[in-house]
Amino acid sequence: MTSETTILFEKKKAYLENILYRLVNWDQSADSAQLIIDQNQELIEDIQKIDKCLSREDLASFTEKHRWLIEQIMTVQERMITIIKRESEILADQMKQVNRKDKVVSHYIEKEQSLFVDRDV
Repeated sequence: MTSETTILFEKKKAYLENILYRLVNWDQSADSAQLIIDQNQELIEDIQKIDKCLSREDLASFTEKHRWLIEQIMTVQERMITIIKRESEILADQMKQVNRKDKVVSHYIEKEQSLFVDRDV
């Protein structure tokens, strides 16, 4: 392994650790998830540039040596995706409820006469 390869390995490892750090320290809100995804995407693009400079053997060696780090990133990212999906479903349900309320209100307002029965009459 050349010194250039060692430097590229260290950069790639640092990028992966940074990705993991962001994922682990995520506050589990959907709002901040998008920011983390965008920031991590930049690092992923940097990693892809590094990968283009490495041979297949070097890539395989790095992957084998740092498999634990990659697996941790995947595990935490899967958790993030699950939480985002759950929040998305909750938001969709809330929007359906608001739409139903709007429909009921608009139907009531469109009537010329009130639907309520006056018992005193």
